Amino acid sequence: MTFILNRRSLLQGAAMTAGAAALIKGSFAPTAVQAQGALPAGTVHTFTTNGVTFHTYLSPAQAVNVTSHVIELGDQILLVDATFLPHTAAEVAQLVASTGKPIHTAYVSHEHPDHWGGVSTFEGVEFVTLPEIREGLRAEATSGERPEPTSLLNGGDLALGITEIGGVPVEFRAYDNAEAPKAIVAVLPEQRVAVVQDLVYNGIYFAPGVDRVNWITTLEGMRDDPSFDTLLVGHGVPTTRGELDTAIGYLKSLNAAWEAASAPEDVIGAMKAAYPGYGGEFLLGLTAAYWDK
Repeated sequence: MTFILNRRSLLQGAAMTAGAAALIKGSFAPTAVQAQGALPAGTVHTFTTNGVTFHTYLSPAQAVNVTSHVIELGDQILLVDATFLPHTAAEVAQLVASTGKPIHTAYVSHEHPDHWGGVSTFEGVEFVTLPEIREGLRAEATSGERPEPTSLLNGGDLALGITEIGGVPVEFRAYDNAEAPKAIVAVLPEQRVAVVQDLVYNGIYFAPGVDRVNWITTLEGMRDDPSFDTLLVGHGVPTTRGELDTAIGYLKSLNAAWEAASAPEDVIGAMKAAYPGYGGEFLLGLTAAYWDK
């Protein structure tokens, strides 16, 4: 099921920070669906399996379709990531409120700001993560460019391994040196769902990543893991485990383009030609920031 959130009730009084406004103005081209310069509403994609309801909030294209996941586990909520902007985070907060259930655990999956930039919008919610992720984002989070995510910086550490939330087993895993230096994945084995976030992008250009060779190896290991069939990703709508093969192929293509290129623009052109239907050109534009030749 897909529905569009009501922006009028959500965004009244919500202010975009100067840094976020500059990002939108300078990096994301406005489209015809924008009303008087405001971002369009995000969308929510919902499905239920084996007693658990999964809601994926998908930010609009101008915010590179970054996701947050609201997962109903019995009478409790598992919240994954906070999106980037106050506008989109407010929409996620409304989605949480619409369930009528309290948040048991809210966590940030990795250090990139499009996943934690909206943390301060969630009043009274502590966001946990791993110590390495918290320290990896601390300098940027305290730079003054966006509201400081105090509840994340002062939050607790997520315990890896299997736990129960609302009577439902959840396994928290960590993976190193792929799209980010460290990333959290949540696997719900009884529902055969894995929340992989930025280990997999669905129809969106990938950020170049920390170590693409290791990233491929990580995805190959996940491809051989029989404990899940459905993937909740960090950019794009929920998908099937077949997207692991697509991601592996994408990263191999990116590596080949990188090796053949003499400048970042060559990589960007090659990936646009190879994946013409993908969105999120801003992320592809990060190639220059990662360029090491």
